[in-house]
Amino acid sequence: MRLLHRAALALAATTAALGLAAGTAAAQPNEQDQAWLVAAHQSNLAEIAAGQAALQKATTDDVRMHGQMLIDDHTALDASLTPVAQQLGVTLPAEPTPEQQQALAEVSAQSGEAFDRAWVESQIAGHRATLAAGEQELAQGSEQTVKDLAAAAAPVVQRHLDGLLATAQELGVPTSVPAGTGGQAASSSQALGLALLGTGVLAVAVAAGLVLRRRRV
Repeated sequence: MRLLHRAALALAATTAALGLAAGTAAAQPNEQDQAWLVAAHQSNLAEIAAGQAALQKATTDDVRMHGQMLIDDHTALDASLTPVAQQLGVTLPAEPTPEQQQALAEVSAQSGEAFDRAWVESQIAGHRATLAAGEQELAQGSEQTVKDLAAAAAPVVQRHLDGLLATAQELGVPTSVPAGTGGQAASSSQALGLALLGTGVLAVAVAAGLVLRRRRV
């Protein structure tokens, strides 16, 4: 009996160990999770820097308000993201991407109303890209903690975008989807569909004409 009891305990311990190992393996982030953590962190850094630039150079209260909102919200988002990345062993960069830094430098080179307009236009593009990245993480990520971060960030970024779009209308800033994005692809697909539809109608008409000619003959 003692031997059976010891064997049962050993089996239980082995099963528990295997379960723990499986749980640990399942908790490992995939490439999508890692890429999103890095991109989201750099986006937060870029938005904080953009907010600081708005406080320094903006000429309208709305743009300064957006700038302070970016500083507050993206600081909070990054404070939630950083410990998760550390726990999962994902190394985060210390600064935004070179492209993000260059974009902010180009905006900051403007002054007066030109700065306000360029700043708003740049932030609209940036927030749209951030939303798209979050959607990709929710669709392709494997680590639930990372997906939870993306889900929590989405309404914050959307609120920023909604406010920026409203300010853009006041400043006369174009808000159409930039070339090469999903919006353009959708328009192109619609145009192609209409063209194919027109081709099909034409083919039917030609076929009908041939039938009528044969009947007359």
